[in-house]
Amino acid sequence: MNLTGTDEHAIRSLLARLYDAWARGDGEAYAGCFAERSDYITFNGLHLRGRAENAKLHGALFRGVLKGSKLSAESVEFLSNGVALVHTAGNGRKKSYQTYLLVKSGSDWLVRSFQNTRRQPFSAWITHWMQSRART
Repeated sequence: MNLTGTDEHAIRSLLARLYDAWARGDGEAYAGCFAERSDYITFNGLHLRGRAENAKLHGALFRGVLKGSKLSAESVEFLSNGVALVHTAGNGRKKSYQTYLLVKSGSDWLVRSFQNTRRQPFSAWITHWMQSRART
């Protein structure tokens, strides 16, 4: 399924606001890119529910461990009318991958659900090694 030009522009605009808020370390603006009723799973499994929890945690994280980190979009895929999937990569001190589920609300798009996974190089190496052994 393809995005309309208007939807694609709105999604790119949402992502630009999200990346800008992240780069500026603005927890309130970052959380403002999410639906009021949203789910946010952090890299360590903490489940944030709603904008307020998101803003509070990210305000603190942007002043500390996430300071200076950046996000970059890897893919945007339109799943159905009003639903899109976005994958990003984080390049701070620890590499990570994120999955965003976006929903259309009126003419706006917002993040409804988010999952963050830290890349664990040694664990990934073991998994690949086990996969290669299973094929033989």
